[in-house]
Amino acid sequence: MSDPFFQLLVQQALKTSGPQLLIADENLKNAPLHLLIEQNITLITNRFDVGEQAHTAGLNYYFSDFDFSSLVDNYFDQLLYRISKEKLVTHHIINSAQRLLKQDGNLVLTGEKNDGIKTYTDKASRYFGSTTKPKKQGTSYISVIPNQQLSDQGSQEPPLDDHNYPQLRSCITADNQTLFSKPGLFGWNKVDLGSAFLADYLPEFFQHLGTEPKQILDLGCGYGYLSLMAGKHTNAQIIATDNNAAAIAACSKNFSEFGVSGEVIAGNCAKNINEKFDAVLCNPPFHQGFNTDNMLTQYFVDSSYQHLNQGGKALFVANRFVPIERCAEKFFKPKNIEKVAENKSFKLLLLSRQ
Repeated sequence: MSDPFFQLLVQQALKTSGPQLLIADENLKNAPLHLLIEQNITLITNRFDVGEQAHTAGLNYYFSDFDFSSLVDNYFDQLLYRISKEKLVTHHIINSAQRLLKQDGNLVLTGEKNDGIKTYTDKASRYFGSTTKPKKQGTSYISVIPNQQLSDQGSQEPPLDDHNYPQLRSCITADNQTLFSKPGLFGWNKVDLGSAFLADYLPEFFQHLGTEPKQILDLGCGYGYLSLMAGKHTNAQIIATDNNAAAIAACSKNFSEFGVSGEVIAGNCAKNINEKFDAVLCNPPFHQGFNTDNMLTQYFVDSSYQHLNQGGKALFVANRFVPIERCAEKFFKPKNIEKVAENKSFKLLLLSRQ
């Protein structure tokens, strides 16, 4: 077991036989979840692929945008959490943990110093009426914070500021429209500059297609910006998919609000979508949790090839340093890989399946 943070969570999980809740985001992708099968563990994740892993491991799990509303108050002996990259997600989970834990039940946090674990431990300790300090193990830290608030009294400290995490809100202006989004999404309250660069090129992209597309795949849709921009240039059915539960909620809301013709589907890089498409639009992620991961780009490029009709085309945007051309060479012929635009930060790649 190579991941030290998950190892610390497993070691702590083995110390109790009572009910425990494991919070699993992208940081626990590919973690050996089967090691917890003998424990009384429920897993909740905002990542579709981690949910698939939990199912394979035989764990009881929920896929949601960390919606804890169906879980019983003061039920769990421990809540196990490798802290997230996004502060508002972490604040939301710490706030929720105080309700979910029994009195003297433990919130278990793991992470590195640079992840902010000392600050989060201090905040959670105050909220829980505790004075816990993180313990260092190698380069990793673990904090076991007891919930010392009376269940019918609640914390004397105010909740951590999570910007009302569960709430979708109308907060992004794009092309004279105000789109819905929420915390829990990368760049949740702005238009990503790479996506905007791709959107500006869409008229030329549709000219490259030659004929009106019947179906378009928005691969890694986020809150649906590229789908909405594409819908201004075509009457095609747009299928938008993402691995993140917050993205699915926001994109579904925007499809409904702005009458986008199509469907929003939760999935792991479209593995569960069998249709073929005339066009694919993609701004792929290149971070896995706290780390840069070029294999993510490879995964998205491979999926685009598998989902294109013969003669179909994909349009990718990537940071200039991401070796997306090399990723494309696995399936696409060199003559069908074309850099069609570039600025100081991003490049656009046109991939054709011939």
